[in-house]
Amino acid sequence: SFLSRLFVEEVDEELLNKKTKDWELFNTKPLKQLIDEELNVDYTTIFILNVYPYESVFMNDEGHINPTPTNPTLQFYLENGYEVDLNKTRVLSPDHLAIELEFMITLIKEQLTAYSINNQEEERKYLDLQKRFMENHILQWMPIYLLAARDMAETPFYHDLCQTALEFIMTDYEYILSQLEEFENVS
Repeated sequence: SFLSRLFVEEVDEELLNKKTKDWELFNTKPLKQLIDEELNVDYTTIFILNVYPYESVFMNDEGHINPTPTNPTLQFYLENGYEVDLNKTRVLSPDHLAIELEFMITLIKEQLTAYSINNQEEERKYLDLQKRFMENHILQWMPIYLLAARDMAETPFYHDLCQTALEFIMTDYEYILSQLEEFENVS
């Protein structure tokens, strides 16, 4: 949820105060000036003007955002009971990086609920869904996207955000595989 928040809109003072207490760069200018002149400029340059955080941009030959009902990511959501209300967000399409991360959070919460009541069948179901979504969507484009965005970042904040997100995605995928392997070994 924290990662998806950072990819969907610019930084504000409250978020910055929480996350950058120890970073020397953030003590060199007044906070409002730092946000307006550095971070929001970097956000706009990376995520709005140059490297669009949409799966459809990376996955189709035309490089266009696909907000239509034919969007494969939207179809995956709908097949699995997940609804996206784009009117409540600033994104243009359901395959935005932040929406995909939020979908994974939903699957993880469902998996944890199943785990807490010892429902192994449901737990496995949600692990399988996470694996499929990672392999068919997230891993197809997000690592490349995050590397490009990281390399474009002018501020340590967005450079580190992209690096952290990349490491998180890869670690999460390894975790999902290890959990599924444990299920196989028990069966």
